[in-house]
Amino acid sequence: MKSGVDMAAGAMLTHFTRASRSGSAMDNLISILDQRLISGGRRMIRGGKHAVCLFDLPLKDLSTLLVRENRRRYEPFGIAVNRRYAFKIGARPVIYMPWSEARRTVAPSEYWRVVSLELSRTPPVDWSYEREWRIGGDLKLETFATAALVETRSDVDVIYDHFDGHPPCAGVIPLRELFGS
Repeated sequence: MKSGVDMAAGAMLTHFTRASRSGSAMDNLISILDQRLISGGRRMIRGGKHAVCLFDLPLKDLSTLLVRENRRRYEPFGIAVNRRYAFKIGARPVIYMPWSEARRTVAPSEYWRVVSLELSRTPPVDWSYEREWRIGGDLKLETFATAALVETRSDVDVIYDHFDGHPPCAGVIPLRELFGS
C-alpha cells in the first residue's frame, strides 16, 4: 500500500499497542494518533527512565512477532516510524548484555538502553530476536515519518473515518494483507 513513507526493508521502526483498561488496541492506536505521541513507559526499563520501545524488523518479518501466542504482549495495531527520523530525535539500538556486566560497564544514565541477555540461565533470557531500539522519554510523531499499522482493511476504514479521511500519518497499512493471511 502506497503511504508516502520509505517502506524499504530496514527503513522503519515499529511500535505495537495492545488492549488496556482504557480501551482496545484500536482505541489506543487512535489515541496515539490523536495525540501524535507515543508516551514512554517504565515496564522492563531499568534506571528509572521512561522509554518507548521499537522493533527494527522489516514489516514483512513482523508476522513472526504478531503470532497468537504473543497477543498478551503485541496486537496487530501500532505505528511504523521512519528509522532516520527516529534516529535523528534520539532513538538508538538497545544494548544486549548480562545485567551484571552492564552494571560494571554502562553509565547509570544509560541503563534504560540495556536489555538483559542471560544465555547461561535456564531457561535462557534472550530478547535479541526483537532487534529492539528505544528512545528515552516520549516519541513525538510527525505525519511525514509515520504510518499506522492495523490488522485488516476494515480497520483502515475505521482510522480514516475517525479522522474524517485525513489521519495524521503518511498512510495506514493493513498487516493481514501485507502478511498474506
